[in-house]
Amino acid sequence: MRKLCFISLLVMLMATPLMVSCERSDNGDLDGMWLLTRMDSVQVNKSYDVRSRRITWSFQAKIMQCFNYNDDKWKDVLMTRFRNEGTQLVIFDPFLYNRMDGDIPLTADSVHYLAPHCINCVPDTFQLEKLDKSTLIIADDVLRLSFEKY
Repeated sequence: MRKLCFISLLVMLMATPLMVSCERSDNGDLDGMWLLTRMDSVQVNKSYDVRSRRITWSFQAKIMQCFNYNDDKWKDVLMTRFRNEGTQLVIFDPFLYNRMDGDIPLTADSVHYLAPHCINCVPDTFQLEKLDKSTLIIADDVLRLSFEKY
């Protein structure tokens, strides 16, 4: 009986890693939650401290969640897909994650949902100027965004 229990336990321990599925991310330091701290207007050369707006971008696998803790409702959360191309970060396929009613795809006509999160168009391609464990700086044709790891 003891031998049977030991064998059963051993089989379960060996089978557990096979049953667990994990999506591996190659995002490196990009993964995690980032707080937008500064927004620079590229066209008019002005800087704004935006910490108090409490805008976050969170990266995991191939999904990015954008949230503005001052303005957004918990019912609708802006999500996008993204590609980290080494020197560029491409944001595309935005949608509202809505647990109650189902995901709502956003189109180019829905830019009013994207603008408060500093996304100016779909797709939006940002040049990756700096990325390390604590700092993310990206820029497109309109804005330079500086983030701190949250």
